[in-house]
Amino acid sequence: MKHTGIVIASCLLIAALTFAGGCSADNPDNDPDLIARIGKQRLMRNEIDKALAHRLSDQDSTRLARAYVRSWIDSRIMGEVAIRNIPDMSEIDRMVNDYRNELIAWEYRRLMFMQHGDRDFPADSVQAYYDRHIRDFKIERPLVKGVYIKIADNSPSLAKVKKLYRSTRDADIDRLEKQDLEGLIHYDYFRDHWVDWEQIETRIPYDFGQSPDLFLSQHRHLETSANGYTHLLEITEYLRTGSTMPLERAEERIRRDLFNRSRQEYEERLRLELYNKGLSDGTILIKTPLD
Repeated sequence: MKHTGIVIASCLLIAALTFAGGCSADNPDNDPDLIARIGKQRLMRNEIDKALAHRLSDQDSTRLARAYVRSWIDSRIMGEVAIRNIPDMSEIDRMVNDYRNELIAWEYRRLMFMQHGDRDFPADSVQAYYDRHIRDFKIERPLVKGVYIKIADNSPSLAKVKKLYRSTRDADIDRLEKQDLEGLIHYDYFRDHWVDWEQIETRIPYDFGQSPDLFLSQHRHLETSANGYTHLLEITEYLRTGSTMPLERAEERIRRDLFNRSRQEYEERLRLELYNKGLSDGTILIKTPLD
């Protein structure tokens, strides 16, 4: 059966499409692992097996395999037809070669940086960066520290929890954490680190108003009940919108910035080193002024 040079094998319950006139024993189209061909491009069984390595069932595998083959054909058939109808492919070849060179260079720079670049940034470097750029670190929503608990209204432990969760004594918090509390759904202790206010706000069925900053400035604790559960919230500290971001919250961003800067500096040194070496050993020949 003729089909614009496409051959699809029957390996995955897909009907074989072969060229009219039959195939000899030496014809590569007879390869039992061949799934499809468009022109000189071939799709082999192992490529599909690799793509569907985590298939869920035989039925899913067959369905996904057929979809994969159709996608493979669709992505290549236009190019196969176009390559025969574009009169001058030299510009396309040039762009492909340029892009290939860019990919090779990018991968080489990445490998060299991972092997030789500076990727270890001690705490004092992070602190120094933070101090130099502190005006750039502003929070866009409030941050809070405190305790949040969700517990069933009918829990026999409710009274005990209400008594302990607002305590500032470490012993009371230890008692709260170590007890097996019936009906306890959530217990979040975040007095020792900052969290986004919205992470807490979205858990509690309560009207906090339009301004989180206004609510937090007027309320340091909340006890409310809804749908059979009591929500207990104690805010020990909060930072309003626009405040300077604490270092602990800024550190991930700082390390990412330091990494990117280190990579840029390394790649520039690498480029200059390769350039000078190329000039000295004759790999690079330049016959026109560059300055």
